[in-house]
Formats: sequence, C-alpha cells, structure tokens
Amino acid sequence: MIEGKEIRVGRGAVATEAAQAARIGARMLERGGNAMDAAAAACLACGVLIPYYVDIGGYACSGVVLESASGKVWSLDSNSAAPAAAHASMYEVTEKIPGKVGVNENEYYCSVKNDANVYGPLAVAPPGFMGGVGMLWEKWGRLRWSEIVEPSIALVQDGFPYGENAAEIERRLPIIRQYEPTYRLLMPNGKLPHATDIWHRVDLDKTLERLASAGWRDSYEGEIGRRIGDYVQSIGGVMTRDDMAAFRPRVGVPLESSFRGAAVYGPILPNGSLSAMQILNMLDQFEPLLLGDVHYWHRLAEILKLAWRDRLDYLADPDFVDVPVARLLSRDYAAGRVEVLRNFPGYVDLLGSPQPTATSHGTANVSAADGEGNVVAVTLTQGNPFGTCVTVPGTGFTLAHGMCRFDPRPGRPNSVAPGKRPLNNLGSMIIRLSDRDLAVGMQGGRRIISVIPQVTQRMIDFEMYPQEAATSPRIHTMGYEPVECEQSPPFPWEKELRSMGHDVRPVSEVGRTVHVAELFHPTKTIVAGGSTFAAGL
Repeated sequence: MIEGKEIRVGRGAVATEAAQAARIGARMLERGGNAMDAAAAACLACGVLIPYYVDIGGYACSGVVLESASGKVWSLDSNSAAPAAAHASMYEVTEKIPGKVGVNENEYYCSVKNDANVYGPLAVAPPGFMGGVGMLWEKWGRLRWSEIVEPSIALVQDGFPYGENAAEIERRLPIIRQYEPTYRLLMPNGKLPHATDIWHRVDLDKTLERLASAGWRDSYEGEIGRRIGDYVQSIGGVMTRDDMAAFRPRVGVPLESSFRGAAVYGPILPNGSLSAMQILNMLDQFEPLLLGDVHYWHRLAEILKLAWRDRLDYLADPDFVDVPVARLLSRDYAAGRVEVLRNFPGYVDLLGSPQPTATSHGTANVSAADGEGNVVAVTLTQGNPFGTCVTVPGTGFTLAHGMCRFDPRPGRPNSVAPGKRPLNNLGSMIIRLSDRDLAVGMQGGRRIISVIPQVTQRMIDFEMYPQEAATSPRIHTMGYEPVECEQSPPFPWEKELRSMGHDVRPVSEVGRTVHVAELFHPTKTIVAGGSTFAAGL
C-alpha cells in the first residue's frame, strides 16, 4: 500500500480526512473491489472515526459516480427529508439576538427559541448517511456488503484515539450534558477525554454487526429504523418510524455544465454543486489570470457574490419550489451575470448589508478512483459536531440535525415542508477532460461552494496537482462583502484588495480539507491526495 498527502498509483486510490478510513478503502481495492466499494467502506469508517464531522446518523450523503462499464456519470442523493408532521411554523423564530452566534444567526439572520432546529428531538429528520453509503455499494460495488462493514466493526472493537473528537466534546459539553445517552456515548467514563485516550464507542459495534447481517436498509425499514423513530418521538420529536421507513436515497441523472471545454457534473438539488458549477461558468467567460495578479482575486470575489445571490434567492428542493436550473446553468446566463465585470474591471459591488462569517459545519469527503476507470466523489455531513446531540440508547451513534438546513422562517424557498429535502452545501463534482477524469470534494460548510470551483479551476487552468491546488490560497464571500481570506499564512493581496474597495476579513480558515482523485488515461495513472491523506495500490 502507498500512502501520503499525494500519491501516484495504478490500481486505485482513496483520498479522505481520516488516514485509517483511506487505508480501509485501499484494502477494498486489494480484495478485488472497485472505487465504489472503496469509497463506501471509507465513508463508513469516517462515520466511526470522526463523528464530530459525520456519524452513522449523519443527515446527508451525496455525490457523483463515473461508472466505467457504461461510461455514464450518476448523481447520488441521500439528503434528509422533513418528517410528515413537520411544518413551516414549527419553530419559534425571533429577531436575531444581539451578540448570539450560531447556525440561525449566521445563516438565517434570526434566532430560534432554544435552538430547537439545531439541538434536540425537533432537529431530527431521517438521516441520509447510511442510505447513501448503502446505495453507493448496492448500485455499483462488487464486494459483499459484509466486507464493506467489517473493517468499521474492527475499528470500534479495537478502539482508536479520540483525536479531534476530544476537543469538540469539550466545546459542546453544556449541550451534551442535556442528553444522557450522548453523554454516556461520548464520555463513557464520565470524564472529558484526552486526544490520546482510546475510545471504544459503546454499542456501535452491535449496530454495525446488525447492519452487516441485515443490510443497510435496516437503518430505515428494520429494527434500527424503528428504534430511531420511536425514541425520537418519545422525547418530543415529530419524526416517526413511518418517516424512517419511507426514506429513499435517489440515483439519477446529475447536473451537468462545462468549464474550458471539460464536462462538469454534480449531484442534483438540493445539494450544493449547482452554485459551484455556476461559479465555474462565470469564470469561463474570461481568460485566466495568474494567482499573483490582484485582479484574479477581485474578479473571483465579484463572481462569488453573484453566484451566492442566486443561491440565496432561488435554490431549494425543486420538488417543492420552481427552480430555474437550466437557466442558472446556461452559458448565456453566466455571460450576462458577469457583463458588468467585463465593462468595469475595477468595479466593486458593496450593495446590501454586511454578511456574518459563514459557519464551517462538520463534513467529510471521500474521493476515489480505480484503474478500470471508475471515479467517485462523495460528501457526508453531520452538520455541527455531533449534530443534534441526540443518541438513541443502544445504537452508539448521534443523530444529525437535518432540520437546521431549512430556513426556520416561513414563506421562503427553503422553508420547512413535510417531505421536503433541505438545501445543503455538499459540493462533490466530477470533471471529465480529454485526457483525465477528476473527482473533487471537501469539508467546510458554506465555504465548500466557494472553494471547490477555485480548486477545480487551478487544476485545469494552471495544471496543479491535488495537493498544490488544495493548499493554495482561498477566498469566500456570500453575496455581499466582506470577503474572507486566510490569515495564516498571510494573504498577500489583502492590502491591494482593500485599496480597490473590498472589505477584506482575515479568518483562521476558508473551508477545510480538500480531497481529489485523478485518473490520467494515457498512462492509466491515478493521482490522489489534497489537504490530508490518501492511500492506494
């Protein structure tokens, strides 16, 4: 096995956040599995190892799959759906509480009593994680399902260091203490853990053993699904066992666009790739500028603002809202949106009120490719670390807060409705060029939408390899100023952007880790890596 931040192999590779998860994916390739087997096993391992980013009860799993046998690209959408009893006025919404910081304040510019859409039973909707992982394997994998699950069972039984989980437990301790099953799960000894302490996640091995034998659908239609629905209802939630049983992941035709002649694919709405594809469409209206030119960053900032305004104005579940998808992805629309930038290259749009700093929610990404030509990018999410902080006794995992991805205010495109899927920021993409296929995904909440196009553009225009593209400077904005830039290392163009009229805000990070898997056809070489770790053969 070859491993590192960037690797070159011939048989297959997996890039993801957790080193052990990448290794588990590579072992699936060693057993004769394909990239989809490898990605499914790595996703499941991420759910075990880094539950502050994504747990087995994660609310969404979405991605794109290039299937070599057919040559088709598929959309995988396993996004949470609001329970049948959910409604647009189910939360008590108030004006934004001065000084309060949270999902509601940062993203919806309001406050919700008790943060009931973020923590506790009313924040729970059917979790999409297991449906997405299971469907990824079922539709395209070749190994037995039990082989996909067994390495994760071993992780739990052998134990592993708490790592970053420990710091996140401490940060959320006041909330965790409110939910005894979660308190016992995260701190089985009743004490705050250290990063080096070994963690045997209580009861999770039993849940995984049940799934290995009964199949992934047991999470919804079987014993596990019934336990989840009944418990959430018993503690005051509106989700039921019927909601769990009714949940279905979706496989179908992806969104499609282009950039520099390359075909670009992303999962269907209400996932986040449409906005990332819009950004690439607008960048495609111009000849590329070098990163060292401040006008590169100025133009990028203005394009991000345009795409984010469209996102906030139009996007939601298209089964409930008339979203002009074809128009938003058209070349003509992109050309019209950037016309003012073409005519006024020094133009800075400062209209609107200053935007709060975006929240970097807990997400994980897995990108994989194999020598047969299969390429996969899958993104998973828990929302905030440990999601709702609700644990169903005896299951060993926390439930994510899918309901907080809805706008809690009634009367908006992304407001709550029964059966509706919330708008999320998961932005996996596959890019097909004449000589290579490229899978890209990352962590980072709303910043995913802004950063994925930057990484993609640099790999195509500047021919950067994954690690260089993943670690090069980034910016982010959400419709209006300010423009976020990373402060470490210092962003070299901050003063120049300020002199042009931009309100530049240095932040600790703009998005989190990026994971890429590239298949080069002429040499049949796979390059995988990015910000953290890759493993392959």
